Amino acid sequence: MPHTTIAWFDSLTESVAALGAAARETRFANQAARAALWAVEPGRLQPVHGLLSVPGKYMIRPHDVALGQLHDLCRSHQCGTAALYENMARAYAYGTATALLAVIKGEQPQFVELCRDEAGQYSTPFSLLPDFREALGHWVGIDRLDALRWEVDSRQHAADVADAFAQCEELADYESAALTEARALAAGLADSWCAYGEQAEAALHFLLTSGESQ
Repeated sequence: MPHTTIAWFDSLTESVAALGAAARETRFANQAARAALWAVEPGRLQPVHGLLSVPGKYMIRPHDVALGQLHDLCRSHQCGTAALYENMARAYAYGTATALLAVIKGEQPQFVELCRDEAGQYSTPFSLLPDFREALGHWVGIDRLDALRWEVDSRQHAADVADAFAQCEELADYESAALTEARALAAGLADSWCAYGEQAEAALHFLLTSGESQ
């Protein structure tokens, strides 16, 4: 059977698409986990007050016990899927930006390259996403790409602020308010990474199909 060589731009496109698919799968899993956690929220459900006697030991409310156990399991699962989604969404955003930057520089990478540790955590190749306004100023989607870049930067800063406040044992009232605000903004970071990755993927397709990468 003859060996088929795949052009660098085809394998690069597949590599980016696979990152995007992985990010969206983990996003869906995280949404499902959040829904499952909400479904067993004890404060949302009608309590059942019947008691169960454990001979010679104690009395329990079996419905409350079961809900508590389910809630703990679902919360643990949701925390795990959230971390997985954040990791994969970050990889999609930064991996696609890395590929886009290489093509703009005239390189011909066959695949997205990202460092990954033994725990499966992807590292970011740069602290801030690149500014592509000069290189892609003529592309119709550049304004949205740049807006998403600023959104990611803003949410990442909020996450850093929240982490810093979380290290403090006591917070003043204004610091508690700032922490609440930072956490609310940081909560959308993974979604912003994913949206940026999708827009950067569209920019890569534009470069590869317009002939400007040749």
